[in-house]
Amino acid sequence: MKNSIVASVLVVIMLAFIGNVFPEEREQTGILDLPRFTNNYRMGKQGGDGGHQDNFLIDFSDYSGGSVHGWLESKGFYFEDRTQDNRVIELSADERALMVKAKQPARVFLVNESFNPKEFSNITIEWGILRYPQDASYEKKVNNEALMVYVFFGDARLPSGSFFVPDSPYFIGLFLSKEDTVNKPYRGRYFNEGGRFVCLGNPKPGESIISKFDLSRAFQDFFNDAVPSVSGISLAVDTSSSGNEGKAEAFIKRIEFSSK
Repeated sequence: MKNSIVASVLVVIMLAFIGNVFPEEREQTGILDLPRFTNNYRMGKQGGDGGHQDNFLIDFSDYSGGSVHGWLESKGFYFEDRTQDNRVIELSADERALMVKAKQPARVFLVNESFNPKEFSNITIEWGILRYPQDASYEKKVNNEALMVYVFFGDARLPSGSFFVPDSPYFIGLFLSKEDTVNKPYRGRYFNEGGRFVCLGNPKPGESIISKFDLSRAFQDFFNDAVPSVSGISLAVDTSSSGNEGKAEAFIKRIEFSSK
C-alpha cells in the first residue's frame, strides 16, 4: 500500500534548515572498502545482521548498469520535484553503493512512497561521506548535511510551531557529521514537538561505517509518546547554507529496518 506522507511534508521540512556560509576547499577521497561498526542510541541486545525474519531492506549495492534514476525508481525512489537538474545534484552508482554529489548549494529530496507502514524497531544504515559540506554543524546552527535519512512515523500531524508552516507527522532525521555529537537529538527551527535530527557518527571522508539505531527507544525518549508505525522514508541533501559553493558528496550501501 503506497502512502503520500513523505511527499506531503517535504516542503515543510525544507523550511527547517537555516545556516551560515564560510568557504574552504576539501580534498575529495574514494570509498574505503572495510566498514566500521557503530552502535548508536544505546542499542539493546539483538541478533546478528542477517537472518531477520521480519525486515525491510533497501539495497543500494545491486546496481548492474543502465539508468541510475530508473534503478532508483525500481526501489520506489524519485526526486520530490521529478525534474531535478543534474547540474545541482549528480547521482551515480556501482556494485558498491549509490553516490550522491552536490555540485552547488542544494536542497533536494529523494522520496520513497512504496514503503508499507509497519512497526519496525531498529534501523541499520551502511554509508559514509566523501566530502562534508563546509562548516556544516548542528552545534553551530549551520544545519546542513551531505546526506540525511528521514524516517516518518504515523500520519497524525503535529504543530510546526509557526502559523505560516504546515504541520507534520513525527520524524527523525539521521545524518553523519564531521564534528556534531553522536546520538544527541538536535532540534530545527520548526517541528520541535515532533521532529529531531540525530548524528550517527563522525567518519573520516571515504570511511564506510554501519550505523545501528534503536528507533523505538529514541522515539520514546525524544517525544514521550507511544511509537506509531514507520510510515515513510526519504533521502535528502542540504548544502544550501554551506561554504565551498555548497559542494558535498556521500554514499550509501543499504538501509534495513527490523523488528525486535
